[in-house]
Amino acid sequence: MSKTVPVISGDVMFWAYDVALGVLFVEAARVCAEMSADLRPPWRGELERDLRTGVVGGSGFAVLLDDYGAEQKQELVACALEAARRIEARGGVARDEVSTWPELEENATSFLRGAQHVDAAPLVELAEALADLAAGTLPPAPTGRYWYFGTPKGRTLQGG
Repeated sequence: MSKTVPVISGDVMFWAYDVALGVLFVEAARVCAEMSADLRPPWRGELERDLRTGVVGGSGFAVLLDDYGAEQKQELVACALEAARRIEARGGVARDEVSTWPELEENATSFLRGAQHVDAAPLVELAEALADLAAGTLPPAPTGRYWYFGTPKGRTLQGG
């Protein structure tokens, strides 16, 4: 089973560790859901569902930023950055917390791939990479290689 999820905008991409992306997207979906219903744009619920679908689908999905309009993409990034801030403030995410997440349904026990804790730093770096990719400012990886974000060791290079 793959542990990577492609995150793509135009012809630029990076790989994300599926556990980190899932943890980030669970929290980002919660951030999305917190906006008052009367202030929510009509597409906000769809964005929240997309974030939750990405969590359940794990490495079987890709994050295609071009599928979103400019406002939606901006909101996805804002929710991911706020999610990373919240996770950082609480020092990461423990296995016990993840086991209670209804978003994971029956996958809660295998979701973390044996990890007891997910550190905040790789999640923050992943959220920032998502923001940079959406803005077109992600530094290019060396030729023939790809960035890989969200690993327990932080950003690494793949390929080549």
